[in-house]
Amino acid sequence: MEQQSQGNSEIRDQKIADLEARLNNANQIIDHLQQQNFDLQKYINHLENAEIKVNSKIIKNNQSNQQHINSSGYRKIIRKSRFTQLSEWQFYGLTSLVVLSILILFGISTLFNNRNNDQTIKNTQQPSKSPTLPSLSVPEKNISIDGNPISPNTQGYNLSSETYVPLIYNVINPPNLQESKKLEIIIQDLTKLANNKNLPVENLSITLIDVNKKTISGYKQKTPRYPASVAKLFWMVALEAQINSGLILPDPQLDADLNEMILQSDNNASSRIIDRITKAQSLPEKLSKDGFAQWKKQRESVNLFFKKANYQDININQKTFPIPDLKINEPQGTDLQIRGDNPQKPIRNKITTYHAARLMYEILTGQAIGQEYSQKMLGLLTRDLRREAWDFNPPNPDIFNPVDNFFGEGLANEKVEFASKAGWTTSSRQEVAYVVTPDGKTRYILVIFGDDPAYGKSRTIFPEMSKFVFDRMTNSNP
Repeated sequence: MEQQSQGNSEIRDQKIADLEARLNNANQIIDHLQQQNFDLQKYINHLENAEIKVNSKIIKNNQSNQQHINSSGYRKIIRKSRFTQLSEWQFYGLTSLVVLSILILFGISTLFNNRNNDQTIKNTQQPSKSPTLPSLSVPEKNISIDGNPISPNTQGYNLSSETYVPLIYNVINPPNLQESKKLEIIIQDLTKLANNKNLPVENLSITLIDVNKKTISGYKQKTPRYPASVAKLFWMVALEAQINSGLILPDPQLDADLNEMILQSDNNASSRIIDRITKAQSLPEKLSKDGFAQWKKQRESVNLFFKKANYQDININQKTFPIPDLKINEPQGTDLQIRGDNPQKPIRNKITTYHAARLMYEILTGQAIGQEYSQKMLGLLTRDLRREAWDFNPPNPDIFNPVDNFFGEGLANEKVEFASKAGWTTSSRQEVAYVVTPDGKTRYILVIFGDDPAYGKSRTIFPEMSKFVFDRMTNSNP
């Protein structure tokens, strides 16, 4: 601590010495300008006297040329007058600029010294094992749901320096859920259903949570798999956290991007949001080793946001493609560089079905960022399952349909409230959904990742699985 205080003192002394040197230079400049102005004024007075003598002599000796000479003398006087005004303006302008620069430098130095002194006092009074920054936005109070404390964000960008300190997701502890025999049987039957459809079970992951009973079961639910657009659920939470902390100010374009990313799964909007929350935009060319290290560190912040809250082995720092606005159909430049040096085994986004189920649980229980933010996010995830709302005939290839061929289609004839985020590629299919009956007696979260082209190709497996789980969950038998 004494070394840190001594270091701050040395920095302060150096700043003061630098400021004194600048003040001395400024004084010398002012003195020099004053001398120049004095010499210039003396020279102008000399010209005036000489010009008057010349004009008087010409008028006496050559009366016939009086009009011409007066005109010439008038033009000289005008030029002299303009030159005098310009020099005075330059003098006072430069003097004002120097004085203003001195005031700015003094203000910056004072602010720097005060910040160092405050930080030294704070570190002396409250020593800690690791440096953290004060919260930019502190909730009115902390609440606890299911035994999980909801703590305010305690880290953010250090706005007074270039140091980058990522936020941490506020729900540190996973939900306290118990294993369930009933849910385990449902999961086993789901794997049998996939196997009967000749779909590879080894590439399947499932998580099922009974929200009312606070129970859980899964199949390979801790296995990281490619999430496709389900990653956008996590980007939404990270964005709301930065808005809550004051690191990002909401604006109409941001609201539009968030709606398009969640409602339409738009990759253009998602790209802009990742740029905002990580401050690491896609660059068309690869960076040098040092430049890429800094760029990757900023992109990695979205991973650290969740990893520090016990979302282990999560990777969501890569954009989804294609991105038409950037005119790129696949990763290039820095987006390709972040995938590693082995094109045969590229580093890609990876999460587990448990990750997705946990985050959805924390949203619907009002824990994610805060009650208000959770309600907003749940509203964006809510889907209209009436067929006239989603059953396009013929289908629109330009619009991602989050119901057709997904869980919602299997529940179209059921009266339920439904919220989901789906993902799809030609080689995979994913979805996380929350289902609740009108009476609230049945509430569950279902997450399924089929990380194989067979699931991406199948248009029926997810609707069938969804209907199967609903029928079993609404069955009154234990």
